[in-house]
Amino acid sequence: MLTRLHNRLGLRTGPAIFFVSALVIVAFTLAMALFPGPVQGGFGVVAAYLRYEVGWFYTLGTTLLVVFAVGLALSRFGRVKLGDDDSEPEFSGLAWFGMLFAAGIGATLMFWGVAEPMNHYANPPLYGTEPFSDQAATQALAISNFHFGIHMWALLVVPGLCFGYFTYKRKLPPRVSSALQPLLGDRIHGPWGKLVDIISVVSTVFGLAVSVGLGAMQINSGMNYVMGVPVSGWMQAGIVAVITGIALASALAGLDKGIKRLSYLNIILAIVLLVYVLMWGATMDTVRGIVESAGAYLSNLPMLSFFNDTFGGGEWSGDWTVFYYAWTVTWSPFVGLFIARISRGRSIRAFVTACLGLPTAFVVIWFGIYGLSAFTIDRAEGTAGSLNQTIVTDGNVESALFQLLQSFPLYLVTAVLALVVIVIFFVTSLDSGALVLDSMASGHEDEGPKRQRVFWAVSVGLVCAVILVTSGENGLAAMQEVIIVIGAPVMALALFQSWLLLRALREDAGTVRPLRTRQWKKVLPLEEYHRRAHEDEHDLNEFVIRPEYEVGTEPEYEVLQPNTYHRQQAMEGRGLLMIGLTGGIASGKSLVARQLAELGAVVIDADDIARAAVAPGSDALAEIRERFGEDVITERGELNRQALAEIVFGNSAARESLNAIVHPRVRQEILDRAQEAGPQSVVIVDLPLLVETASGGEFDLVLAVETAAEDRVARLVHERGMSIQEAWQRVDAQATDAERREVADEVIVNDTSLNDLAEATRRFWEDRVQPVLEEAEETASADGRSAAGAQDAGTP
Repeated sequence: MLTRLHNRLGLRTGPAIFFVSALVIVAFTLAMALFPGPVQGGFGVVAAYLRYEVGWFYTLGTTLLVVFAVGLALSRFGRVKLGDDDSEPEFSGLAWFGMLFAAGIGATLMFWGVAEPMNHYANPPLYGTEPFSDQAATQALAISNFHFGIHMWALLVVPGLCFGYFTYKRKLPPRVSSALQPLLGDRIHGPWGKLVDIISVVSTVFGLAVSVGLGAMQINSGMNYVMGVPVSGWMQAGIVAVITGIALASALAGLDKGIKRLSYLNIILAIVLLVYVLMWGATMDTVRGIVESAGAYLSNLPMLSFFNDTFGGGEWSGDWTVFYYAWTVTWSPFVGLFIARISRGRSIRAFVTACLGLPTAFVVIWFGIYGLSAFTIDRAEGTAGSLNQTIVTDGNVESALFQLLQSFPLYLVTAVLALVVIVIFFVTSLDSGALVLDSMASGHEDEGPKRQRVFWAVSVGLVCAVILVTSGENGLAAMQEVIIVIGAPVMALALFQSWLLLRALREDAGTVRPLRTRQWKKVLPLEEYHRRAHEDEHDLNEFVIRPEYEVGTEPEYEVLQPNTYHRQQAMEGRGLLMIGLTGGIASGKSLVARQLAELGAVVIDADDIARAAVAPGSDALAEIRERFGEDVITERGELNRQALAEIVFGNSAARESLNAIVHPRVRQEILDRAQEAGPQSVVIVDLPLLVETASGGEFDLVLAVETAAEDRVARLVHERGMSIQEAWQRVDAQATDAERREVADEVIVNDTSLNDLAEATRRFWEDRVQPVLEEAEETASADGRSAAGAQDAGTP
């Protein structure tokens, strides 16, 4: 039925979400128009309970969102982009900030910029502060910054992150239900997903209605100040109609032509008005005060983040903090989707840093200029107590800004300018809201029938007008009650979204693997082991006498092995003498290896083994491809050594990663070949990276070949055709001669002729190897004679 109606009306949206949301909005509007007393009374009872009994939920929830947003930005996930990995931001920094601020809290700053600091200045909420004191003034600015700074923006940033990630990274529909995809899967299109989207759409309409209503009240008050226009609900409803009409024209023009241009204009006009107030106030005192208020805000931020006015019964917190955060969170789906849309291509870290930092800095300046100017006027001779009388005593907060401007020259001009800025702020909020509401209901960002955007803009204006007309003088109080009730489920949803976003990031980016360590068996003294061996209740597989680790629990990248009994058993039979030969590139190490082979040693070339380990189709090559990318693999599926060298030479972290992949395989092959050489052999392992892979402890002797770095560079240039830069890069990428000397048992310095190098190699053989061979021969001969004698003695 809904689909048929949808098609008959020529719409292109989600029938269930659109019509059910519309029904709820129309039902509320009719109920408010026909039965204003009972409806307001019902909302008032629920709002009072939420404000003063569970107001802590709003404060704590908002603080948790701040911690989440900052923590996510600082984590490894901060590099993830809101969009494809190669996407770039669509809008420049200034255009982006203008739209961000206009759609966010720019309109509310115009309303509360003077009124809130004056309220806290006259009625300080923090315990023990004297009203109208210097301390009260400083605290008033800190509290105002707290309400409109990092915490308020966190309520917008977290939904923005969710929309940005699920809409532009996972390519899901631009709906709040898309954030539930890690939990619901395909069921986001089912009843639960639709319910979440309906709640989000309705809450956004009410949140925007309150914002536009506050703007209408302030505009009406300004017109009263400037032109003597009477203040009434019907007049404010007319103002809402005008704002709605202008917003419709902007929304129909689209994001680039309408909203972007209005945002540009508005942020410039707002700054002009701000500078004007700064110039005509006590300029240097104000600048000093801005800096001081920033410090007061930061120093009080931890305390304010959890302040709930416990000893005041939660009254102040309920009237101020709870209202602000409940109000903000109701239209956070709209602002979240909007700022995600204009922030596509930015990283999470850049998004969070900019969305929390830049607006907060602007808020500090805004409250510093308007708040300090208000304090100065309220303390000045001739105007003392005037702002306090209007704002606090009379409760006429709508007139605060215009009464402040009345104290400066060119009042008529600045008042009209302020009215224009307020109108444009609320127009940009409403037009971007209509655009986003249409996307949320439709589930896509393609341009749909214009009548849909018209409906959403008119809906916001209609709800706002009905509340203003039916509430009379209590319009602000009625709006606060509605918004606090609507904000409770949306706050819970925002907290739930945080967990779901983190889960999605871990699914897509993967989690850092926990450090894998060897798991060792429990070692018992020999006598205790034997005692337990005779007791039936013990499983001897759980205990050992010698230190031993569980096979299969080796580190993922095994570089060193502990010298256990089992390791010693594995090393038996590998050869009579095992020598590690190392040296820098072009040091003459290969010549020494060849000479030792001629003297009778078995030479194992680690480079040859490494090349075989990364042959096409090998596991090692697959790991290298995964770690370093497709560029290090040739079209034939072989390792592109030149491309890999460009990555690892000059990058120690990359070299360590490569060694961790290749070296464990090379080491195991070396052990296998050493055992094949036989127990009476002398095994030479030509291992250039002996120092880098910490392999010195695996050999009986370590022989290092050393040549001056300048000579090695010259050889690489003349003999291998490298450039000087390439040659130095290769040399610098390896361990230094000093590092090799620390692990070497013998050093051969190759600084003269090849004959001298050969002679030094022979001396090493005669001094270090020949005695071991002779001793082995004598032992073998003695064992042979003993065996022969035993055999003779046993012969009859």
